[in-house]
Amino acid sequence: MDVLPVALVQTAVFRKSPTSNLEVLLEETARAAKNGARVVVLPELWNQAFLTVEREDTEGEERRVLLEFSRLARRHEMAVIAGSVAMRCREGLVNRCYVFGPKGNVILTYDKIHVYSSFFQKDAFKAGTTLGICDLFGWKTGILVCFDIEFPELCRSLAENGVRLLMVVGAWPAEHIRIWKTMIAARSMENQIFTVGVNRCDRGPLVQFGGRSLAVDPYGETILELDDRPATEIVRLRKELVEKARKCNAVWFSRRAEVYRKWR
Repeated sequence: MDVLPVALVQTAVFRKSPTSNLEVLLEETARAAKNGARVVVLPELWNQAFLTVEREDTEGEERRVLLEFSRLARRHEMAVIAGSVAMRCREGLVNRCYVFGPKGNVILTYDKIHVYSSFFQKDAFKAGTTLGICDLFGWKTGILVCFDIEFPELCRSLAENGVRLLMVVGAWPAEHIRIWKTMIAARSMENQIFTVGVNRCDRGPLVQFGGRSLAVDPYGETILELDDRPATEIVRLRKELVEKARKCNAVWFSRRAEVYRKWR
């Protein structure tokens, strides 16, 4: 698919109400599909407040998340990057992103690699160790969860594996929203690829999330930006821009990996 319609679903998460959050996101996802989106992206840890991961009842919740988004993706023949949810596995609690393909199957499970040291995350979550890469309608796509975007090494590894589109599911505080926007633009410019970041916008007693979900093209230009309120918008990404950007400014083709390796 040369032009990919992507829906950014920016939501305000209800505290300790995963059922309400799921219902809102299912409704927004279905609406985006009817408006022409082929890919829908949700924010980080939408199934609960940030951070109330003491709950043990994650298995039943995981089953419902998988079932509902699988049905929705299959019904609309779309892909769903289902944000991230706190899920318990054999190793412990993980911050996990599920990606559903247009047939309703899970085509990728990605666990957040860089666990943030604040908001009790370091003590709560086990870090992932595997790159998140999948194919979305002919677009090789990399998945990041929030803090992952601050690590250029991770993003470069994805780009070197052929990724042309980065999807970032976030829960980024309002007070640091400048960093969120800057990092997303920087990762696009460094790798000359598209980057889409979807953030939360709820207000809690401990932290306020800043919204400002956005899409940036391979030139580093912002082609869509939301404000700090709940909203769903669709952006259309043109695959040809990746190669055009790399020919226009040959940063990507001027890399000298064989030299960089000598310094490590």
